[in-house]
Amino acid sequence: MLITPALLHVKTHTGRGRQETAVRLEARGVAEGYALDGLTAEDVLARLDVPVMYRGPEATEWQCIRADHGAMADAGEWTDLLEALRFADQDRTMVSGGYRMAPLISEGIRGRLLSALEAGDMAEAEAEIRRFEAVHSLHVENYAATHLLAQAMIDLGTAKLDLAQGFDADARFATEATAHFDAAEALLAQFDPIEEMSPLLAATRYNLLPGLEDAKSLCSDWYEDWCDLDPEDALAHAAHARMLLPAPGMSSAGFERAARKATALTGQITGKAAYAIFHLTAVERRGTALPSLDLVLLAQGLMDFQSATDCQHRANVAANLLTELLRDYRLAGPAATYQLTKVRAALSDVLWNRLREVHLESWTHGADSLAFALGEVFGPALRKGGRIQRAGSGLGTRVPRT
Repeated sequence: MLITPALLHVKTHTGRGRQETAVRLEARGVAEGYALDGLTAEDVLARLDVPVMYRGPEATEWQCIRADHGAMADAGEWTDLLEALRFADQDRTMVSGGYRMAPLISEGIRGRLLSALEAGDMAEAEAEIRRFEAVHSLHVENYAATHLLAQAMIDLGTAKLDLAQGFDADARFATEATAHFDAAEALLAQFDPIEEMSPLLAATRYNLLPGLEDAKSLCSDWYEDWCDLDPEDALAHAAHARMLLPAPGMSSAGFERAARKATALTGQITGKAAYAIFHLTAVERRGTALPSLDLVLLAQGLMDFQSATDCQHRANVAANLLTELLRDYRLAGPAATYQLTKVRAALSDVLWNRLREVHLESWTHGADSLAFALGEVFGPALRKGGRIQRAGSGLGTRVPRT
């Protein structure tokens, strides 16, 4: 784990208890399909003797990196910030959980802008744009400064595009959004991501696509440039998957072809992880799996995705996805028996061999889906009074002697 000044102030709790005192591990019972066979969620959760936290150390580290570099921006330490951003980008520095450090630094620097946009404060957001314009004017030769201003323009343009398409649509916002995207495109045209060996520039250019009319004709080439520069970056696959998601009622065949092409493109380095990232993104956005999903490929991809970092963040993400699919296939009834068998086997692999602690933030339905997953995999032992604990590289059960 990368130690940052903010992280030094984070207190961790690793005691004999099964969870941190700040976490209330309680099933709500409001989501459909999480009923257990012969057990209650409370029974299962009461027998879980492994660390449980709301947010894992990986996500905590990411937030600390953002906070530290946001504080540096507020202090005006721009020379150091731009140097750190360029170095992390060109070095492909990876922090816990497989996240690239350069985007985290950028997000921290743009923190005030992102907060203003989330609050709908366009005046504050415009003021932040002026701050980045001032920084850029002093560092026009530095692509890191160009990235910050261009990405800030894209952030603001995206927010205004959403307003233009929302319930209270206003054509003025559409015009302003177009102007922001045009300005960002002109800035980014000054640098070539390949020549600069910069995944960050490639990612920023890809982020332009929602504001461009010819996005569909450009997205594959720009995505492949990003992958060529950093084939291990999961953000590239997730961004491309979001761009290609089919509209409701449309065929998912094109999405599936893209997922398999992405897997072939980066397969020598990351195995089948790209396939898993594509479909992870689809489930996150749609709430359900696409009909084209290949469960054998997904299981292999999730294992490659988690093995690349061997971190608990990705183990929790994989376990949650499989749990959601398992719930959906169980609700589908006998027609989904094959799918149910495949997903249960993959979930068992993750819990038995990969998951050692629980990060509730990664579970879509919190303790409800966690209890369901544990009951599905460890149900026989739990019905005999067993308890779930760490065992080797994953979880196991201990049944008391009678």
